[in-house]
This record gives sequence, C-alpha cells and structure tokens, in this order.
Amino acid sequence: MSDTTRAAEPAPTQPASTRRIATAVTIGTVVEWYDFFLYGTAAALIFPKVFFPAGDPTTASLLSFATFATGFAARPVGGLLFGHLGDRIGRKAVLVATLVLMGAATAGVGLLPGYAEAGIVAPVALVVLRIVQGLGTGGEWGGAALMTKENGARRPGFVGGFLSSAVFAGLILGSLAFTGLSALLTDDQLLGWGWRIPFLVSLALVGIGLWIRRSLPETAEFREVTERGAREHAPIIAALRRPRNVVAIFLMRLGQNTTFNIVSVFVLTYATTTLDLPRASVLTATVIGAVLACVLCPFYGLLGDRIGFRTVMLAALTFQVLFAFPFFLLTETRDLALVVVAVTIGIGGGAAAADAIQPAYFTGLFGPQSRFSAVSIGREGGTVVGGGLAPLIAAALLVWQDGQPWAIAGWMVLTSLVGVAGVLLVRPVRDEAPATAGVR
Repeated sequence: MSDTTRAAEPAPTQPASTRRIATAVTIGTVVEWYDFFLYGTAAALIFPKVFFPAGDPTTASLLSFATFATGFAARPVGGLLFGHLGDRIGRKAVLVATLVLMGAATAGVGLLPGYAEAGIVAPVALVVLRIVQGLGTGGEWGGAALMTKENGARRPGFVGGFLSSAVFAGLILGSLAFTGLSALLTDDQLLGWGWRIPFLVSLALVGIGLWIRRSLPETAEFREVTERGAREHAPIIAALRRPRNVVAIFLMRLGQNTTFNIVSVFVLTYATTTLDLPRASVLTATVIGAVLACVLCPFYGLLGDRIGFRTVMLAALTFQVLFAFPFFLLTETRDLALVVVAVTIGIGGGAAAADAIQPAYFTGLFGPQSRFSAVSIGREGGTVVGGGLAPLIAAALLVWQDGQPWAIAGWMVLTSLVGVAGVLLVRPVRDEAPATAGVR
C-alpha cells in the first residue's frame, strides 16, 4: 500500500493485459517525447543560427529558448482541454488525438524556411508550431499515466516507471538524432538542411505509434465510472473544488522539472558556448544520462511501491538540492569525463527518481471522476515554470553573473525546496462523491 489512501478501484486486470496496455502506451509515449525533446535540442544548438537574425549569439540563444518556453506555456492549456475530454469521453481517444497533433507540428517544423529565406515569418511560424506541440504534450502524459494506473496494475509504481522511461527514451532518440548528424555532416550541411531530417522522421514514428495504440481498450476505472453514470459534467471545476493536491503537484513538478531542464537542455548551450566544449561530447553526455534514467525509472517506481512514493519524492528532491553546486563545479573543470559524470548524475539521479514515481503518485491523489483534469492542471502548470522557463531563466542568470553559473545553482536549490514543500502539502485522497444531478 502506498502512503495515500486510494479511491475504490475495480478488480485488477490480468497481468498479461496490464503488460500489453503498458507496452502500447509506452511505445506511443516514446514517439511523443522524441518530438518534444527534439525541439529542445535544436533550440539549444540549431535554431539560434537558423531562425534568428545574425548578430549577438547570446541574444539569439535567449530568443531561441523563448520559443522553447512557448511550448511549455501551452501545456497547461492542453492539459485543461484534453483533461476535460479525457474525463468526459475517455482516455483512449485523447491519446490518439495528442499523438496526431504532436506528429503534425513536429513535421511542420522540419518544413519551415529559415530567417534568411522568410524573415520574421520564420520564427513566428516556429512559435505557432511549438505551441501546437505544447497543446499535444499537455494531454499526452495524463492520458498515458491513467492508462497504466486505471487498469489494475498490482505494482503501479513499477508499471508507471516504464512510462517515465519512455520520456527519457524520447530524450535519447532526440539527442542521438543530432549526435549522429553532427558526426556525419559539416556544420554548413547541418545548419543548411541536415537538421530537418529528425523532424520529418517524426511522421513515420507517429504512424507506428498510431498503429500500436489503435487496439487499446478504455481503462477499467473509466468504464466503471461510465457504467455508473458518474462522469462529471465539469471535471475541471470538480478538481478545483479541492485544490490542495493540485497545488502540491504543481510545486513538486516545478521542483523536479527545473533541475531536469537545466541539466538536459540549458547545459547544451552553456557547455558549448561558455565553456567551449565540443557539441558532440555534450550531446553524448546527455544521452548517457538519459540511458541511465531510462534503465533506473522502473526500479525507482518499484522502490516507491515498497517504501512509499512520498519518501522517494522527498529523497529525490533533497538529492537535487545537494547536487546543484557540485554539478557546476564538475562542469566548470572543462574536463569532458567530469562533464559526462555531472550530466549523467544530474539526469539519472534525483530528477529521474522524482519523475519515475509521478504516474503512480500523482494519479493516486484523486478519484477517477476528475483525475485526468486534476493531474493535468497541477503537473502541466508546474512544468511551465520548471520546464519552459528554466533554460531561459538560467541563460539570463548566466548573463547577469558574467558567465558564472552559481546563481543558476542557487535557482536549482530554491526550486527543489519548493518541491519539498509540495510533498509536505499532500493530503490522502478521499472517494469522490457519487453522481448527482449535475453529472452527465
């Protein structure tokens, strides 16, 4: 039993069915997060030179990270929209819609002309497509998490950990795409046309994801809610009537995601421009860290099943606090081996542990009638600050301190402590009220 009191659940599905559902959801999630992280890598390495006027590299990087942030700003909107639809019409339909939305936006980025060809139209179109990506991502995680949560998994932390592994697998694929291209192409070729290839490949990956997800059943808990006639007419309002756990998720996500995006996205610009390290080496460090996280996430989830998700979350956020300054001490050495160690621990340590338990921990804080909406509001809201704004804030702090990273480390400490406050705010879930006249 986890450290939250869970709402009544239907009888567990057979293990084979649970595994099949988890596998199908996980593969589709890899595709969606490949799309999302691909943009983050390109925002650090490619877009400042392709989509913004030639001039000050620092200004171009800030503008590129600003477009990166718009995708995160759109995620709460996507969470509200798809959370409502998921609580009203079902989890499966949302998972199909978000996958199509992400694939279309990602392929669209690969077809855009650069600033040299289209002027201001190019970055504006880039922002629009990034917003579409954000809308899709805002609904994807909640739907995928509930497909694993609501089908009776006996070890929800362990099963949910594979969903988190899929997120890191998307980061691996996105980073490997540019690592491989950087090794095969000259800089002129990469910036001229090579960078488009990973974005266009998304079309094939989305087709595979849709084929895999086509046979997914609706979740057992949502079917039970539907059969009782207990679907909420306005699930968002129902979720916000008891906002404490929504706020708690917001704070925890902010704390975990800030560190993750600094060590996985911002570090690409910091290491290659400020520290003048080879781009391929820094990308390799990111891949190694993501591989470690991908392997460890199910075990972090299993640990949550055994000792409690609250305990694991507190330990993970505390580790982030303790590692923030050592992370930059290691990278400041400019020793490639130490940079790899720093990035690997930064991604695969506390950030991965906190991420791994979220599918089970966060979804277990609400009853099924408004669960999709509640989780999406809290998690995607926290992601705006912890994800979208983190590289932008870090870049601004670096300029403010004349290239010194210590204010960034302080920001990582502060946000991790905010996450700890979120853990302490959590209260056990109570069963939602039965259907009333306002339902359906």
